[in-house]
Amino acid sequence: MRRILIATLVLLAAAAASYTGYWFHVAGRLRAGVEPWAEARRAEGYTVRWDAVSVGGFPGSFSLRFAGAVFGGSRPLPFQIAAPLLSGSARPWNLKRWKVNAPEGARVDAPSEGDAIAAAALDGTVILGTEVGTAIDLVARDVAGSGAAAGLRIADAEARLTLPERAPASHQDTAFGAAIRLAKMVLPYRVPPFGSTVEALTLAGTFKGALPRGKLRQGLAAWRDDGGTIELEVGSLRWGPLAASANGTLALDEVLQPIGAMTATIEGHNAIIDAFVANGSLRPGDASFAKTFLGLMAKPSADGRKQLTVPLRLQNDRVYLGPAQIAALPRFTWD
Repeated sequence: MRRILIATLVLLAAAAASYTGYWFHVAGRLRAGVEPWAEARRAEGYTVRWDAVSVGGFPGSFSLRFAGAVFGGSRPLPFQIAAPLLSGSARPWNLKRWKVNAPEGARVDAPSEGDAIAAAALDGTVILGTEVGTAIDLVARDVAGSGAAAGLRIADAEARLTLPERAPASHQDTAFGAAIRLAKMVLPYRVPPFGSTVEALTLAGTFKGALPRGKLRQGLAAWRDDGGTIELEVGSLRWGPLAASANGTLALDEVLQPIGAMTATIEGHNAIIDAFVANGSLRPGDASFAKTFLGLMAKPSADGRKQLTVPLRLQNDRVYLGPAQIAALPRFTWD
């Protein structure tokens, strides 16, 4: 019995020593790989920096902790994401799944100085080697805006980004997929007749085709010429009296302005028209015609509410519901 106990203890000690050696070997490789990864991203045109990095988590996990982490870029628009503390942890038996946490929050700065959106806390998951490549899921709480976005508040925000293993070779290939869901978004102003609180906004789609490096305007022109598109798979909005959903295809025209062909399903379409009248985008006489025309096209849904299913087009700096023009679009310079 004593020999069995001694043998067991020896085996356990050997296993512990082997595991300890394995842990420190992998931890060393993780620490050594951080800077080469950052250099590769910098070569792609991104800003990657931190004040300090450490590896911990022994014995039950591997943990990378970055103090003063900053990640930024200029495409498709200039941005910078900063977190006072950012950590990622994975179990030793599954280094393809990392839990990400920014317990002190994170901040996204826009191109204009002082314009930013900050979250009080950020959690997420990064999964490597999935069927679609890399999947990044993030959940932010207590989001607030500053600068031009002052007064904006979002109770909960969720985002998902999927990055294929290979860069797109043609306009038919996916460059990335993205989805975002915002709940209880309070705007800094009221929009008649909707109010200031958006109950829910969801957008999900895929960006097709490669966006070449270099200046944004030239890159977008090359992407357009190659047949690049954005496939909107899910777009839904609940805001006051309005409930709407849409799906379809978006692209850029010859002067790099948005164009699109979609199908929209809308409850409360009169509220949209009233909003465009209120902001001066639509004349009252045209609004009356649009309401009458669209009202004739609306049909009762399963719950008896009037529901309009109609083509939604973006063309020539205008928005059309069916044949009715309902709004003008702002022009993008892409400078």
